[in-house]
Amino acid sequence: MSQTEIRRGPGRPRLGSEDKRERILHEAFDLFARRGYSATSLNDVARAADISKAGLLHHFESKEALFSAVLERRDAADMAGMEAFDGDVWAFLDLWVDLVERNAGKPGMVGLYTAMAIGGVDADHPAHPWLHHHFLRAIDQTAEHFERGKVGGVVAPDAPSRELARTLVALSDGIQLQWLCARADAAAAGEGYGGTTPVHGETPLDMAAQMRLLVDLIKARWAAPRVGAA
Repeated sequence: MSQTEIRRGPGRPRLGSEDKRERILHEAFDLFARRGYSATSLNDVARAADISKAGLLHHFESKEALFSAVLERRDAADMAGMEAFDGDVWAFLDLWVDLVERNAGKPGMVGLYTAMAIGGVDADHPAHPWLHHHFLRAIDQTAEHFERGKVGGVVAPDAPSRELARTLVALSDGIQLQWLCARADAAAAGEGYGGTTPVHGETPLDMAAQMRLLVDLIKARWAAPRVGAA
C-alpha cells in the first residue's frame, strides 16, 4: 500500500491543530470502513494519522482496542440525543426514522457498521463483543420505551415490547444492507445516488421511508386507543 493511498483524509484538520487521539480515530474509521479490519494494520493507521506507531500505541494498546474505540464512536454518533430521550415511544421512533435518513448521507459509516456486523457474528472476531452489546443495548432501550408507553397509556397493554424492538432493529439493519447493495449497483452502472438509491432499475430504495412504513404499521396496531375514541 503506497503512502498516497493512506494519506490524510480530506477535510481533516492540519497536524497539531487537533487532539491526537481524535485524529487516530478519524483515520482508523476511514481505513476500517474502506479496507476492513484484517487488511488494515496499525502501521497503516499511524501513517495516515501522521503519528508514529509507538505514539498510536500510547493511546490504543492494540489493534483490537483501536477497533473497539472506532465501533463505539460509530454507535455514539448514531445514538447522540436518543439514549437520554425521555419522551414517549412514538416520538422516540420518529427520532429513529430521522437517524436512518441522516445515515443515508453517510455511506462510509453505514458500510463500516454493516461490514463489522457481518464479521462480528463470529465469536472469535474482534467486533463480536461490540456487536453483542450493540444489539442488547438497541433492543433493551427500544423495548423499555414500549414498556414506558404502556405505563403512560400510549401503547396497548398487550404489545409485545421486546419482539417489536427486535423487529425494528432487524429492519434497520436489513434495509441498510439492501441500500448498500443498490448503491454499489448504481455506482457500477455510472448512475448518481443520494439518500434514495435505484434498485436494479426499480423504484428507488429510500431507507427512511421503509423505516417510517414499519413505524406507522406498529403504531396503527399497538398504539393505545385514545380516550373517548369510538
